[in-house]
This record gives sequence, structure tokens and C-alpha cells, in this order.
Amino acid sequence: MFPIHLQFYLATPIENVSMDTIRGLMPDLPVGGEDDLLKHSDAWPEAVVLVKDRRGYEPGERCDFPVEIDFIHFPGRVPGNQSVMLPTKLALLRTLASTFECRTICDASGFFIEEEGSIQAYAWTECFLCQGGRVFGGAVPVYEARDGSRPADSWIPLDDLPEPSLTRTGSLADPDQAIEQVAEWTASRNTEHLRATGHPIPPKQPEVPQTPPTPEEIEAEIAEEFPTEEELDREEEEWTAYTERLEAWEKGGGTTSSKQLIAGGTALPSPDSLDEAALGKKLWEVIHALRDRNTYLHHTDHLSDRELYTWLWEEGLNDTIMDLSGLSDCGFHTSPIGSGDEESTEISLIYYDDAERRAEWKASYPDSTIPAHIDPPHDRDRHLPKRDYRPD
Repeated sequence: MFPIHLQFYLATPIENVSMDTIRGLMPDLPVGGEDDLLKHSDAWPEAVVLVKDRRGYEPGERCDFPVEIDFIHFPGRVPGNQSVMLPTKLALLRTLASTFECRTICDASGFFIEEEGSIQAYAWTECFLCQGGRVFGGAVPVYEARDGSRPADSWIPLDDLPEPSLTRTGSLADPDQAIEQVAEWTASRNTEHLRATGHPIPPKQPEVPQTPPTPEEIEAEIAEEFPTEEELDREEEEWTAYTERLEAWEKGGGTTSSKQLIAGGTALPSPDSLDEAALGKKLWEVIHALRDRNTYLHHTDHLSDRELYTWLWEEGLNDTIMDLSGLSDCGFHTSPIGSGDEESTEISLIYYDDAERRAEWKASYPDSTIPAHIDPPHDRDRHLPKRDYRPD
């Protein structure tokens, strides 16, 4: 059985990886895909595999391992089942590398040794690579190795690493033996390559002929790097204003959005006094007036215009907040589901949380029920002002 999030990265084109092939690795285990996580949790299969194409995450990004495969397990996950996770991860590492005939890497999360009464974890400084049936360890985080960085001391062959295997049901072939072997290896392994100083070696990039910068370019670069006296004075003034308002807010001297809006000339009539056309116009007037005072709305698509304006009028505009009006590079964010209570959590799971987040919630709270996903009935959020928005 898979604990949540066993992630692997494959050095093969995404076109070579199909869900049918992955299901074939464990044909007796009900395996689903991302769409299954959008159903009611009662209809989820025993395991879900998310296959992601990492190409294009960042423009111009080097992507040596373009395929991410994320094995997720629920709802029978047992919290703290590290002993099962480690041999399962090793079995999947070898299985994926041989199935797709490519280099495959995963992080070393879960592998640790005890030193002088403390646990030394290497999850963020080591990854494992499988190639041609051999597993190697490297002193480089997996998120750097997957994009081309090499370990400072090169890859270290781990030929003494146990070789657990999985059955057709996805369980360990001999769980007791696998757990014992991996535990013994973890406790006795040589970790000198992880203690060595140094940083990962960046991948070699083709040399690009460099032309000397012009005097104008040098001057522009210096001007961009070093702020002017005027800019420094303005930053100092803003910082002073921010700290003064923060201190006042901490002492109970905050404000509310409704007070700010009314003081700025934005009327706030009751929802019942407005017809649909007037209410819609008033709602967007309020939204943009909030933006001008560095207040931003999120997660509103489950509400109609009338429902959202009513929430703002009754609750959202009346929360005590710090006065951020007139300041740059800061903002207050508010949402009808920002309280984090049970109802807000359910609304988020239904309308806003993606498949992965829904699975994470189920794994964290195995006894919970995840409702089926529903597309929000309104299309407003993508039009809401964002922090980096500034009027012309």
C-alpha cells in the first residue's frame, strides 16, 4: 500500500509514459488518475497516480527529468508508516527505471541515521538515481538533480542497497524482511559523501559569445542596481509609516474596510436596497475601492454578486485590519472562506482545491469525507484585482 506522495522523476519524454503501463505494474491494485480525486471520496480507488509533464514550468528551464510521477495512497494510510514507505520507494524506483528504460530519481526522504542521540536526516541533501539496474546516491537535493545539477562528489553506487519488490497488489512481496533489511542498511550505511563540503556542480551550458556592454548599458545597469537618493527617502518614509501603523494596530488602533471606504466617498447601501443591476455595479465599485486601499479578494466564485456583496456588507468589510492604504508592496487579503472553519473547508474542497490538495486532506484526516468536486457557478476570481495590479 502506498503512503501519500512517493514522487519520482523520469528522464524520458512524457509521450512514453501512459497510465495503462503504470497500472500494469500492479494489475491487481485499483489505480486511478487525477479525475478520480475529483469524485466523492467514497468512489476513490485504493491508489492514485498523478503523471505530470514538467516541461514548460519555467520558460527556458533546463529539464533533464521532464516526467513527474506521484504515487498517492488513501484512505487506509497509517500515519508514521515510514518503515513501509522506504522499501516501497526503493521497489518503485527500480521498477520505474526498468519499465521505462530511463534514468529515474527520487528524494531520500525517510532515510536517516542516528548520531549521538540525534537523528540526522538527509532528505534535502541527497537523492537516489537508478540507471541500468544500479542505484546511486548523490549529495544534491532532488529538485536540483532533476534539472541537471550533479553531486559535488559525483554519484556514489549503492550496490549494498536492499532490493525489495512489490506484488501485483502493490504491497511488498515480503514486508517483514524488506523492512528489516532497509532498517539495517539505513543504520549501517556509509554517509561520508553526504558530510563532504561543497556544492552541486551546475550542468555545463553551451558557451554563448559575449559582447562587451556599451557605456550606456553599464550606466543603466548601475542605475538599476543602486537606488537613487529619492528612492531611498521614499522607502524610508514608507517603512516608517508601516511600522507606526503596525504598532497602532497591535495596540488596538486598527480600522475596518467599511470605515476606509465611507471616509473615501464610497457609499455602502444595504443589499436589500439595490436591484440586481445596481448591486452588480456597486459590488465592482467596492472591489476596486478595496484595491486602491491594498485589500484584495479571493475565492468568490461560489457566490453570486448578491451573496458576495451581502457577505462584504455584513462581515468582510467589518473585520479589524491594519491600515495599509497609500503603502506600496503590501496588501491585506480576505475571502468569504478565509475563516478556516468547517464550512469554509468544505466549500474549498468542493469548489477550489485541486486533486492533489484533496488527496492530501484525506491523507491527513483519514476519517474525513471528501465531497465531489463541483465547478464554481460563477466566473469572477480571474477578473479580481491582484497585488501587482496598478491603475494606469
